[in-house]
Amino acid sequence: MFRSAFLFCISSLFTVYGKSQETQLALSFDGSEWWEEFQEDHQVQLFNSSYSMHEVKPQYLWKEQGVKNGSLLFDGYSTYLEIKEVELKNDFAISFWIAPRAFDSAIGNKLSSILDFYSQGDTSAFRIGMLKHGQLAVEIQQGATSERITNENSFLDKNSWNYVSLIKNGHEVKLRINDKAILEESFKINFQDFYKKKLTLRIGRNSDAGGFSEKFKFNMISGLLDEVEISSLAEPDNIDRSKLTRLRNTDLEKALRLDYSKYSGERFKPAYHATAPAHWMNEPHAPMYYNGKYHLFYQHNPFGPYWGQIHWGHWVSDDMINWKHTKIALAPEKGLIAPDGIWSGSAYVGPNNTPMLFYTAGNLSKDQNQYTSIAIPLDTTDKNLQAWEKTNIIVDKPDEYKKNEFRDPFVFQIEDKYYMIVGSGIEGKGGSAPLFESEDAINWSYVKPFYISDIEKYPFLGGVWELPIFLPLSREDGSKTEKYALLVLPLRNEADVEVFYWIGEFDQDKKQFVPDDPEPKLMDYGDFGFTGPSGFVDPKTGRTIVFSIAQGKYGNLDTYNMGWAHNAGLPIELWLNDSNELRFAPIEEIKSLRGEELVSCDDCSIETLNAELIKVKGDQFEIEMNLEASDSKQGIEVRRTSDGYTKALIYYDPDTKSVVFDKKQENPERAFKALKAPVGDDISELNIRVFLDRSMVEIYINDKVSITDRIYFQKEDAEGLKIISPDNKKIKSLSIWQMNAIDWKYVE
Repeated sequence: MFRSAFLFCISSLFTVYGKSQETQLALSFDGSEWWEEFQEDHQVQLFNSSYSMHEVKPQYLWKEQGVKNGSLLFDGYSTYLEIKEVELKNDFAISFWIAPRAFDSAIGNKLSSILDFYSQGDTSAFRIGMLKHGQLAVEIQQGATSERITNENSFLDKNSWNYVSLIKNGHEVKLRINDKAILEESFKINFQDFYKKKLTLRIGRNSDAGGFSEKFKFNMISGLLDEVEISSLAEPDNIDRSKLTRLRNTDLEKALRLDYSKYSGERFKPAYHATAPAHWMNEPHAPMYYNGKYHLFYQHNPFGPYWGQIHWGHWVSDDMINWKHTKIALAPEKGLIAPDGIWSGSAYVGPNNTPMLFYTAGNLSKDQNQYTSIAIPLDTTDKNLQAWEKTNIIVDKPDEYKKNEFRDPFVFQIEDKYYMIVGSGIEGKGGSAPLFESEDAINWSYVKPFYISDIEKYPFLGGVWELPIFLPLSREDGSKTEKYALLVLPLRNEADVEVFYWIGEFDQDKKQFVPDDPEPKLMDYGDFGFTGPSGFVDPKTGRTIVFSIAQGKYGNLDTYNMGWAHNAGLPIELWLNDSNELRFAPIEEIKSLRGEELVSCDDCSIETLNAELIKVKGDQFEIEMNLEASDSKQGIEVRRTSDGYTKALIYYDPDTKSVVFDKKQENPERAFKALKAPVGDDISELNIRVFLDRSMVEIYINDKVSITDRIYFQKEDAEGLKIISPDNKKIKSLSIWQMNAIDWKYVE
């Protein structure tokens, strides 16, 4: 058993268990005894409730990189410490070392508490913590009355050790960060009675935090904490400058990065779909190929499995399937460009072979709180492009578009001209995408609406578009066409929030998109399973490739317990058939993850096949079936329990001329809606490809339609397969492969 020392020295400043001690309180997260002692001491509790305590492994909480030895890692949403029955006097001194890995957005204008002394009976508290961008503040609260002390100099540095010391003498507060005096101010409110109460010391979470429930709270810290000391009033010793320099120069990258291995046994987290190392992600975006590497970014909250404080996470790959994690590429930071979020966008290799990220900059203090900006690499010789710099370039919303609806820039090039479309909408007309043009991809001028949907005729296209992408299309053999695909995600009004697309051409003279048919088509029939499109033309192969987010469908508390949210869908290649109809399928590289071929048969008898399938168990498969579109239901059950009461069904329904995905459970926890993908009346044969990856299922039919959804069966034996078919029928062919997991690592 791992054991760690937890040193307590308690002076007259504190009373714990009613016993007075002689010296100060000091928490030093190192040694070998603490872990065992913690489990026996009910007055000191460590909460890390994203997973049950009996499964906690010490490497996820305690890190070797500390001020002296180890330190405690706070995950940003579930880790905090409490010491009960604490008596705090009116005058005291506090010091600690903290290394934040991310800064909270001060949800509800509340501090992310580092140290929070509070009274459980009357919501009174004294706390020191962080506001947006690591701004340190001190606060007194009593009920609805509170007072906060801070200034514009009190910012902590991210990803490095910061030494903080505080002196409270009566109303007066002195605060130092590292070797600098930051503020010296006085509280106006007198809370003398507060210091006479028995208090709880909470470390790492605000005692008055907001959140989704009593369990899922915000206003927490993310990063390392060490050497917490609280003492009777005295001026702190002058800090050892050599020690300060050494610690601030310590490389904390490995200690601070999110640990994907923590979730390796999580039963619903996909194994061969791209995921964030932990916590929240939504749409992957900005695919790019540069210097022999594929890059894909994603919307990410490093604080926890919930939307907010959005950063750009970053993966790199040699093949768009086997990804590696790398450093966060872009983060909100103080200033005027993007203090409140780095929302979706695109990537393009621009003039002089310069990689460029075009992102939505969020600034909630501005009247128009969304605009487009650009980031460029700090070092283009780094094959992984791990460090990026925001520029001061800003593209604002034209006046004719809806207020605060201007996001997700997508850049493309035709001949020598660069173009950019941005998701938006026009009041009374519908969703739209303003078109900008540029000679250098830096200086942009507004042209006109790229395309405007008719909201009266097609109300499902909504009043606003998000994530518009515009991609050239080739034939299956790679030959070029004049056709493009415009994909959008509708929002607002009566929008059906699914990915719709048009096939058409770009009129270069009129500078607008001209669809072949004004009525759009649905991309996926998974009921909010496939969303958030992004794409590019792979310069290595010439293929047009689209990425998506595969939405999770769990509730907030379920997501809290899992510790992660959402994943990428499989990358798909788009092409046109001879009738200029869109076709798509997962890229060929997905075959690199195939393991053993478990089943392979042609002209298969149902009885023989089901006898063979009894031996096949699992939740990571690729399944390919070829069926005749006959007058009977045919398909396959996956995630089937031995009793057959729980199962997910994938089959052709001759009555509706569609492929159906349905889920059945004994005593289901929620109602499931059968999903149907129409395949047409003239179909004689069906090719059905199923990608099953723990909770993920993707179904592709004849390269024409798809269904993306989730399976959250709780029964442990929901791992079986069975053919759906009358006994007198045969399956033309069936192949099943075990699929290997992505071998996740961080680039070094």
